[in-house]
Amino acid sequence: MVLKSAWLLGAALLALATSADAQDDESAEPSFDCATATAPLEELICSDPGLADLDRKLAESYQAALATRVGEAQMLLREEQRAWAGRRAATCAVDSDPIELGDAVGCLSGLYRARIAELQPGEDGNAAPPSGYGWLMGDWTVAAIRKAPVDPRRSDVARAQLGRTMHFTEGPVTTLIGASCSFPRYSAEPAPGLHFGDLGEYPAAVMVRLSCVGIALLDVVRLTDEKILIGEGDAVFELDRRR
Repeated sequence: MVLKSAWLLGAALLALATSADAQDDESAEPSFDCATATAPLEELICSDPGLADLDRKLAESYQAALATRVGEAQMLLREEQRAWAGRRAATCAVDSDPIELGDAVGCLSGLYRARIAELQPGEDGNAAPPSGYGWLMGDWTVAAIRKAPVDPRRSDVARAQLGRTMHFTEGPVTTLIGASCSFPRYSAEPAPGLHFGDLGEYPAAVMVRLSCVGIALLDVVRLTDEKILIGEGDAVFELDRRR
C-alpha cells in the first residue's frame, strides 16, 4: 500500500522531532524489514526512529520472556502477544483517514512502553508484582448469569460458562471469554463512566478492574468474601468462591 506524499512528509518531520526517543539514533531499526513494509502501521513504525527502537526492544523483551516459560505458559504468552499486536492499529487509529500522526505516534509509544514493562515485571523477569487484591485470588465458580447479552450467539456463549471455574492469580490469567494475559494488573476504578456489563450502579469502592497492557479485560464487583460479579463484554456473571 502506497501512502500519500503528505502523510510521508508529516511522518518524516515527526521522526526528526522525536528522534531523541531513539537515543538520537536516526538509523534505529524495528524488528522487521522496512524494505518489505506495506501496512500503514509498519510504515509508520519505519518512519519514526523512536517507534522503530521500541519495536525492536519489545521483540527482544518478548523473546526473553518466552524463553523463561514452557508448555501452557509459553502458549498463553504467544497468544497474548498475537492479540496485543493485532490490536495496535485499531487502538491507536493508525488506519484512519486522515491519520493524526502526533496522536498515533504518542499512542503507539505508550502501548509499546507499557508492553515492555509487562514483559519485564521484576528483577527475575518472571514474577508478577503483588496486586494488593489477595481476597480475589483463587478459584471461583460461575454460578449464574445476572445479565445475558442481547445477541443470541453471545448469549449462548455466556450460558456455556455456567459451572466453569475461573482462576484469579497474579499472572497469568485467562478470562471467561478467553482473553489471556501473562501479567494482569488489578486496580480500583474510581473514575465515573461506563463499565463492562453495565456495572455502573455499584460504587467504585467495591469494583476492581483487570487490565492487560493498559487495556481493560473485565470488571469485578465484590459483593461478599464468597460472591463476586464479573462484567465481561456485555454479560454479567455471578461467581461463588470455590472451596
